[in-house]
Amino acid sequence: MNDKKHKFPTQPSLVGKTVYLRPSTAEDTANAQMWKIQTEPQSLCCHPLPFTTAADAAEAQKKSEKSPNQQWFSIIRQKDKMLVGQISFFGYNDLNRSVELGIIVDPDEQKKDYGFEAMKLLIAYLFKYRDLNKVYAHTAEYNKGAVKLLEKLNFKQDGTLRDHHFYKGEFHNYRVYSLLRFEMDW
Repeated sequence: MNDKKHKFPTQPSLVGKTVYLRPSTAEDTANAQMWKIQTEPQSLCCHPLPFTTAADAAEAQKKSEKSPNQQWFSIIRQKDKMLVGQISFFGYNDLNRSVELGIIVDPDEQKKDYGFEAMKLLIAYLFKYRDLNKVYAHTAEYNKGAVKLLEKLNFKQDGTLRDHHFYKGEFHNYRVYSLLRFEMDW
């Protein structure tokens, strides 16, 4: 009999003070699609977006390939186990050890720091358990909430894509932000 104790890797904790993250379900994705529709989907992305129903989004979630290089998490409020947002990482680059982040919070639950806490949880996981060097995100300049969130998390603005986002009949600048592992000071 082998007297050595087996050592198993510990599952990372994605639990914060007010929210926790869990893998998204098709139903969660359908809810997130409804939030996108409420906030005008084209305001969230600079690429043309086809209209997608909540049912279509849920079906796409079911069919999507499961991969360690991209994942969607649901942001769950701890006190009542209510879905308040969805956060993801995608565009994983193992050579550069970087990944892009995306987040949407229920419009009725914004400005309650759920997005801030969820971003902190996911970023800490990516740096510590996935050994990444950089996470990045981009947003239109008019999205003051996203700009404020990224800057509160100590993201640095890497650059501006001028007149990159056409929305409501006007061109808008697009900002690119990143956070390097050593810059995480929270």
